[in-house]
Amino acid sequence: MNTIHCRFHVLLLAAMLLWSAPGGAARVNHLYQAEVDVSNRDVATREAALRGALQEVLVRVTGSPGSVAGRAGQALLRKPGQFVEQFRYHEPEEDNEPLRLAVQFDGVALEREVRRAGLPFWGEERPDILVWLAVEDRGQRYLVSEHSTGPEVQALRLTARARGLPVTLPLMDLLDQSALGFADVWGGFENTILAASERYHPQVVLTGRLKRSTAGGEWRGEWTVLKTADGQRWTSHARDVATLAADGLAATGERLAVRYALHDSDGGMRTLLVEGIHDVNAYAQVQTYLMSLTPVDELQVVRVADGSVEFFLQINADERNLQQLITLGRRLEAVGDPTLWHFQYRP
Repeated sequence: MNTIHCRFHVLLLAAMLLWSAPGGAARVNHLYQAEVDVSNRDVATREAALRGALQEVLVRVTGSPGSVAGRAGQALLRKPGQFVEQFRYHEPEEDNEPLRLAVQFDGVALEREVRRAGLPFWGEERPDILVWLAVEDRGQRYLVSEHSTGPEVQALRLTARARGLPVTLPLMDLLDQSALGFADVWGGFENTILAASERYHPQVVLTGRLKRSTAGGEWRGEWTVLKTADGQRWTSHARDVATLAADGLAATGERLAVRYALHDSDGGMRTLLVEGIHDVNAYAQVQTYLMSLTPVDELQVVRVADGSVEFFLQINADERNLQQLITLGRRLEAVGDPTLWHFQYRP
């Protein structure tokens, strides 16, 4: 090992102590937790509740209820206790509140069995989603903000937690109001929407046009996903605005899971070159970031040159999964074609 290489490793621990967290995709910290209502504390009720909690977590980590509905998903649900790390009951604070069971599942065991069953696995690294909602309700028009209190906001927040989606709603302060208005979102003016979104640094932008029909009161939603290579559009219908908002966000999550969830693979080995590493702090950030990615099992340094480091990775998923996660994050930017595995470090 050459002198520069040794110096990097000697100082790495100190640099990591000074740096709080890797940049890049948002990390979901409640991936393996769930709470469900229970009627009592008996064993049969608890077993049924554990299955319900595990089902919620499996939908979250596979990205889709369809994955859990199949034979492999149902097999995992038969013995939920094998994945339980701990559970506890929450007593109701009010007379009309139910008893609740909070469950923490073993993430390592669950990931292993999900992937062994051939199901997709979506880890903690997930894209930040900025949501612009324009609502028209029988003549009343408004944009939903972080401070809104309508049923669509509560539905978005509940769905975001249930599906493990990092969601941001715009502040709609003076800066937002000067950047765009209701007509921009309703009209789908993408350049204006993306320009107004920049202050939030999202990795995905979701726009929704929600309208109640004059006849029958049914709601219709038109959805668009921006800032992805395969921007998508679709339409949905629901009986109320809360259900419509929840369904729109859930569908967005399922579309993103298709892109970012890991699929069963024997894994392999991969080298990648990172430029722009000029000090030990940058080295520490890049190394820690790469090791934080779900597909990466092991990492070694192959070569250190002027301002660049070549890494050797042992991965447990398809190379395409790793490429997508690296480009999803903000820490490394592809130099040219991402399949060349040549990246530039961005502080």
